[in-house]
Amino acid sequence: MPQSTIQGAAYDVPMALDDTLFRTDGLEPRLAMSRLRRHVSLAKTHTLGPMPVDQFLEEFLPPSSEDPEDRLPSVNAFKDVPQSADSPVRIYKPLTKALNKKTQHKGRCPGFVFVNTNERSKHPSRAGHARPDICCFTSANAELVQKADRGSRTEFGYAELFIQVAPDPTLDFFEDPGPPSGATAGDKEDDASDFFREALKTNWIAYDAAEKAFGLSVAFAAEIFARQQRTFLFSIAMSGSFARLCRWDRVGCVISRAFDIREHPEYLTEFFWRFSALSDAQRGLDTTVELASPAEEALFRDSVRQHVSDQLGVTGEELDKAVSAHYQPGRVVVMHVFECPSGSESVVHDHRFLVSRPVVSPLDLTGRGTRGYWAVQVLTGRIAFLKDTWRTLSSQLEVEGGVLGHLNDLGICNVPTLATHGDVFDVCVGSSLQLDSLRTSPVYQETWTEEYEDEPWVCTIDGAHAKLSSSIHYRLVTYTVGYSLQSLRGTEELLRAHYDVFRAMRDALAQDSRIHRDLSVGNIILVKEPGHTTRTGYLIDWEASDRVDDQGEAVHSGRAGTWAFMSIRMLRAGYELRKHTFQDDMEGLLWVALYCGLLYLPHNLSADDLTSMHTGLFARSSRFKGGKIGGEGKSVNASDRLWTRFVQFEDAHFAEWISTVMDYHRPPEGLREAYKGMWTAEKLDAYLSGFLQSHDLARDNRAVHRLSTWQYVSDVSTTSLFPPTPSLPKKRGTLDEHSDQQEEASKKARLEQV
Repeated sequence: MPQSTIQGAAYDVPMALDDTLFRTDGLEPRLAMSRLRRHVSLAKTHTLGPMPVDQFLEEFLPPSSEDPEDRLPSVNAFKDVPQSADSPVRIYKPLTKALNKKTQHKGRCPGFVFVNTNERSKHPSRAGHARPDICCFTSANAELVQKADRGSRTEFGYAELFIQVAPDPTLDFFEDPGPPSGATAGDKEDDASDFFREALKTNWIAYDAAEKAFGLSVAFAAEIFARQQRTFLFSIAMSGSFARLCRWDRVGCVISRAFDIREHPEYLTEFFWRFSALSDAQRGLDTTVELASPAEEALFRDSVRQHVSDQLGVTGEELDKAVSAHYQPGRVVVMHVFECPSGSESVVHDHRFLVSRPVVSPLDLTGRGTRGYWAVQVLTGRIAFLKDTWRTLSSQLEVEGGVLGHLNDLGICNVPTLATHGDVFDVCVGSSLQLDSLRTSPVYQETWTEEYEDEPWVCTIDGAHAKLSSSIHYRLVTYTVGYSLQSLRGTEELLRAHYDVFRAMRDALAQDSRIHRDLSVGNIILVKEPGHTTRTGYLIDWEASDRVDDQGEAVHSGRAGTWAFMSIRMLRAGYELRKHTFQDDMEGLLWVALYCGLLYLPHNLSADDLTSMHTGLFARSSRFKGGKIGGEGKSVNASDRLWTRFVQFEDAHFAEWISTVMDYHRPPEGLREAYKGMWTAEKLDAYLSGFLQSHDLARDNRAVHRLSTWQYVSDVSTTSLFPPTPSLPKKRGTLDEHSDQQEEASKKARLEQV
C-alpha cells in the first residue's frame, strides 16, 4: 500500500498573497457565489460525459495486484445510505462510516482515511466557507488535518480526493440519456441527447440548488489544484445514493454515468480498492517536486531576503513582510526543470530550483494553471524566476523558452534572460532508475480529458459540444526577477517603464519580425538595476507572441492577450478573422498606462466613479454568436473622451502625457487633421523619448485607489507573475479645473513642438 508523500512536497502548497501580504489572493468569501457561477459556466464547455462506469475504472484506475482476500465484500456495503434525505449530513455520515470500515486484516481503502471535512468549517452552509463533505487523506496526513486550526483550509492541501453530496437525486446537475434498446458501452448515444438535466431548465429553484452543488465541486477541485502540486484529481459527486465518478485535469473533467451505490455497491468498492493500490503519480501527484533539506531552505531564505533588500531598499519589519510574499517557513521544495536540446526527446540536464510561496496561484480549474515563483538555483545559489504552467500543444513548434532564448541571442533589450526551460516528465525524482529512463523512453505530464472528446458516449451540455485542446506541463526559468508594474512608485517609474517596454517591442519587431500580442499590467515588471535610481521595465510572457508577415500582420489570425488591455479592433465582432498588428500592441500599452494611472496615481475620481470607469473601459463584454465581444467603452472614449474627460490627474505631467498619447492614437474631432498619421512607431517613439528628456517627473506620488464594489475581473487583477509591493496610504489632493478650450489650446501648443 502507498505511503504518505513526504510532508511539504506535493502537499499543502502555500497560495499567493494579495497586495496587503496578509490574506490569500482571490478567495474572498463574499465573492464565492459569483465564482461558483463562473466555474459552472466554464465547466459546461470543458466536461465530457457520461462515461460508462466500467470504462472509467479500466481507463483511469489500473486493476490492483493485491490479494482480493484482503478487501471487504461489497454486498450491502452502503445499505445504511438513504436513497434521498433532507440534508447532506444524512448521506455523508453513513457513507463515511462505510468507507472507513475495516477489520484486523481487511478494509475498503487500505492506507487512507475518510473525514467529514465540511463540519470543520465555521460556516459550512456558506459557499465562501464551505469545504467538501468528505475528504480522503493518507493516514499520516489525516492526523495533520485533524490537528490544524479550523479556520485554515488545510483540508485542500492534503486531500487525495473528495466526495461532495447533494441530498436528493433530483439535484444532480446532469442526467444520463437512455441508450437505445440493446445498446452496449461502445454504441453512440442519440445525437439529440443532452447531459444537462432537462428538468432544471424550467425550475429555477431546483436549478440554483443543483448549480451550487456542481459549482462547489468545480471550486473544490480548483482549490485542491492550487494548494497541491497535481497533474489530475479524482472526486465523487453524490446525489442522494446515486454516485458519479469524476476525473479532473487542466483541460476539463470526465464524468461517469450515475449508479446507485445501494444497488451497485461493487462499483464504488472497486473504485476505492483500486485507488488504494495506486502510486503517488497514479493518484495525480506531481512527483517531480520534493521537500528541500534544511540547508537548502536556509539557502533559499537568505538568497530571497538579499534580493528583496536589493530591489526595494527596505530593512527590518518591512523587509520581513516583503520576504513573506515568497517564503513560508517549512514550505520550501525542490522543483526539477528538465532541459532537452531542440528537436530531441533526450534529457541533457536536470536542473534543481528551490521555491516556496508563489506570487500567483491558479484560481480556475481549466487553462494554463500558471504558478510563478521567485526561485533559487540549488547548484549556484543564483536568484531566478520560475514559471510553472500548462502549455497547449498547439504551441509545440514555438515554446516560450525558445522564443525568449532567440530574443536573447539577438540582443533584444528589456526582455528577461533565459536560464532554462522544458516540458515536465512523469517521473519520480527520488528514483535514479526512473531518471535514467528519461534518456530512453520519456513520458510527459499531459492532460487526458481531450482524448475522450470523440467517444460515442459524449453528449452535449446545454446544447453545446466541448472543444478541448491537449496541454502539457511546462516550466520556464529566467534570471530577471523584479516586481509587477502594479508596484510603481510614481509617475516617473510608470512612464519610463512604458518607454522601456515600447523599446523592447520595437526591437523585437525590427530584428525578429515579432509582436507580443499580450500587453498587460501583469506582463510588465520593474527591476532595480545596479547604479540606477529608477527601476527598469521588462516585457515578460512571450507565450502569445507571433511573427508578422510583409503586411505587418500576425501569421495566425484570432484574438490573443488579456481582455482589459486589448485593442478596440481586436475586441469587436469578427475578431476571429483579424490578425494582430504592432499598432494593436501600441494601443494595448496605452491602455496599460491609463489603467495604472487610474489605479496608482492621484486624481479626482471618487471610488464609485472610478468603478464605473473601470467597468466601462476595461471589463465590460457581451456575447455575440457564441463569442465574447466588447470595446464599446474604449471606442467611445477614443472618439470624444467620454470617460477620461472627467479625470483630473494631480500630476500635470502625467495628464499631459496621457492626453497626448491618446491624441496620437485617436484624436478628437477638432484635432484630427493636425494629428493625422501620428500613430506610428517612429513618431510615437520621438514623442515618448523627448518627453522623458524634457520633463522632471514625480518619483513618489503613488496613490492606491480601490474600487467601491467587487468588480475586478480575473484577467486584470490576478495575472501578474510578480507581486506588487505592500500597499501605501492613499493620497488625496484638490485639483484645478481646466476648461475644454484651455485643454484644446494646450494640445495644439504641444503639437507645434512635435
